[in-house]
Amino acid sequence: MHYRPLQAALACLLTASVATAAPLEDQPQAPADFTNNVVFRPGPEYTSWGTIYGRSLQISDGSLLVTWENYPPEPPLATFPLWKSDDGGVSWYSYRNVTDDVHGWGLRYQPHLYMLKNDIGNFPAGTILLSGMAVPADLSEASLDIYASTDDGSTWEFVSHVAYAPGPETVTNGNKAVWEPFFLEHEGRLICYYSDQRDENHAQKLVHVITDDLKQWSDLVDDEASSVYGHRPGMTTVARIGSTGNYIMTYEVCAGTESGCPAYYKIAPSPYEFASVEGQLVYANATGERPGSAPFVLWAETKCGSGVILVSGAQDDSLYVNDAAARPDGWKRIDVGQQSSHSRCMEVIDVQGQKKLLLTSAGHMWSGADNYVSVGVVDIPTYA
Repeated sequence: MHYRPLQAALACLLTASVATAAPLEDQPQAPADFTNNVVFRPGPEYTSWGTIYGRSLQISDGSLLVTWENYPPEPPLATFPLWKSDDGGVSWYSYRNVTDDVHGWGLRYQPHLYMLKNDIGNFPAGTILLSGMAVPADLSEASLDIYASTDDGSTWEFVSHVAYAPGPETVTNGNKAVWEPFFLEHEGRLICYYSDQRDENHAQKLVHVITDDLKQWSDLVDDEASSVYGHRPGMTTVARIGSTGNYIMTYEVCAGTESGCPAYYKIAPSPYEFASVEGQLVYANATGERPGSAPFVLWAETKCGSGVILVSGAQDDSLYVNDAAARPDGWKRIDVGQQSSHSRCMEVIDVQGQKKLLLTSAGHMWSGADNYVSVGVVDIPTYA
């Protein structure tokens, strides 16, 4: 309907005028924003990256969970630590460690937290899922596994294997590895997107599988597979653009036609139909700057307008913001003050009745990086 934008604009003007007229004592006080608040700092005994690949989730009681790839000395086996905040991200404490209960390898790479919005199979809405790569210390093989909690993360049970990789679990072309799960619900089913090196025709490609019970998974479907063997698209994240009903997928491409591993995006009417869409580079139209590798995408509703698309990348503290149309020349670079990181996570959370943006950083994947886990809670950027 053509009158909806005008209605929205009038509603925004009315809201603004009412807010201006309200006595100061009647106006709610906004929660204080903060950035680079340390959750966890690894000790000197930690190995490899120390920490990396942070993920967050606001659960049903309003508290926050954070997890990450964790690199203390082994043994014991690698786990996904869960830290919790009961005060909107200001303070944190160790809550649980989710362990590999099936293989005896350890939960090692790319954790992903997700809460079901709807019942799926025997798992009710509100169930927390934690997925990631179970991998032995010698990296000889791997399994993309899912664990579930129905008590806000207090206890966990193994649910299913999404994909098996005969290995080795390294980024060397030709090694049969899988990586980087990401979840999205659609029409009563759960989609799991991931990166796949098992196809002999592609160094790496992006795929998805589907389940309606969290136990059995469909055959895989390609989402991005280059005609050039050596191109390595990776790190899928997907969001629904609430105001249009379209879906946006972001990913990096290493060893492609551009230097580095720049961020790309696709827009599709269905979360199953990205394969036929050509990817576009994410770059700030005014300056040509790019977010870098390991992108993460989020759509956030705003008080006025059609919401905003937010993209984070590993080489820029700023966010790249676009409106719902997602035009290639529509990206704007906005500083939010939270340090960049490899696959910096973003989530809209509720803080004292107000919508805020939670960003979770856990470090960089380069030599000598001083990695640790930190969070920021800021206002959702606007597009103007």
